Amino acid sequence: MPSDRVVIFTDSPDNIQDIVQLLEFVGYDVSIESDVSTFLKNNNIQVVLVYYQLLKNAQEVVRYIKTTQSTKDIPVIVLIQEKNYVTLLELYQIGISDYIEFPIIDVELISKIALHIELKKNREKIESLYKELRESLDLASSLQTLMLPEPIEMCNGIWITSNYMPSQIVGGDIYDYFSLNEDVYLYTADISGHGVQSALLCSAVKSVIRSAAQRGLHISEVVNELQDSMKTVLGHNYVTGLFLKIRGSKVEYINCGHPPLIIYDGANFTTMNLKSVFPIGLLDYRYTPGDCGSFEMQEGLTFVAYSDGLYSIFERIRASEDSMQLLLEFLNKEISGIMPEALPFATANALRRRYYEIPDDYSFIAFGRSFGSAYYSENSKYEMIPFERTLKSLVDDIILRAADHYAVLINDHGKFWSIATKNVEIGPILRKLPMSITISFDTVECIKVFKNLR
Repeated sequence: MPSDRVVIFTDSPDNIQDIVQLLEFVGYDVSIESDVSTFLKNNNIQVVLVYYQLLKNAQEVVRYIKTTQSTKDIPVIVLIQEKNYVTLLELYQIGISDYIEFPIIDVELISKIALHIELKKNREKIESLYKELRESLDLASSLQTLMLPEPIEMCNGIWITSNYMPSQIVGGDIYDYFSLNEDVYLYTADISGHGVQSALLCSAVKSVIRSAAQRGLHISEVVNELQDSMKTVLGHNYVTGLFLKIRGSKVEYINCGHPPLIIYDGANFTTMNLKSVFPIGLLDYRYTPGDCGSFEMQEGLTFVAYSDGLYSIFERIRASEDSMQLLLEFLNKEISGIMPEALPFATANALRRRYYEIPDDYSFIAFGRSFGSAYYSENSKYEMIPFERTLKSLVDDIILRAADHYAVLINDHGKFWSIATKNVEIGPILRKLPMSITISFDTVECIKVFKNLR
């Protein structure tokens, strides 16, 4: 194993020969240099000693080391003939790690050099581990995002928009929606804990649910299969989730310890009372059809499924109050009146604008049935809406301007049309919509077109 390297910059090499001999005896690789600008390049140095008869010269050497990107993290110890507190303060402000006063005491010299070398190595280990961790978390976050469905979708007459908001900590949020024959499956789930393991378990959740649904299992059996499949990998973790199966206007659900649905009527947000059972993996429990509930979807109402990270900011800043109630108050104050399809994106913007940083990641899925809908993408086309000539021309223009992986969703909400697009340049067509409201969210645009004012 190579010796740790110590470099001494000095204008008086004869005065430090005893120091050099002592350090070499201890086992350090020591060299004496005078030109700091050339020697520090491409050298694996663990610590630098600086000794000049004039402390101003020592200051210049230290300043060079600490202002050079490749050497600024090397510990610097200054050797001084006499304490001058003003000069020492300036040296500490420049960035020295320590000083030693002549006459040099062997134990002090060796112990301080050993200490700062150890601190440097520990810092480098921590930085390396942190870099590896960040790379792992970034990979997990990317994989998690890739597993999510399209943010604008139409499934068997059910329109869906969604958004996932990551935090600084990779979490275990997963949601999905897909159509299977006449049914629409929609769920949001949250694996307890954070980090790479929780994020990667999301892939298993998605695969198990899709497989079970394709075999026509009852929704309670879908959850049982998920529990059986996850037993060996969950460990001490568990899964909360709200799982829905929609056919026509009837919704069958099972709520495994997850937050309830929120209902939005265009003006007010309220929670929906749902039956609830144990989270998956928390207890050795078999779910039955008796644990499930059902309700009817009404046209014109929007339903919101989400994870508990949505109200995590309220748990942090107002811990003594009901965080769910605080979330409803926030939505009714900041989001009320917005077109339903924009809810996932507008809520994220409002939370960022008000609180800047959300402590936990969260999922937000808005869905519903409108009086008429149309959906266009590269791979699908769905029209259940009587287009007027003006609107039909507008739709044609929108699709003409679409980029790759585009999506266009149009809903009839009675008094207005809503248009939600992804990867579409809508700027040039806005002049055709003088009585409309447009809101932009990154790659998603939402347009509210008033019928009686067109």
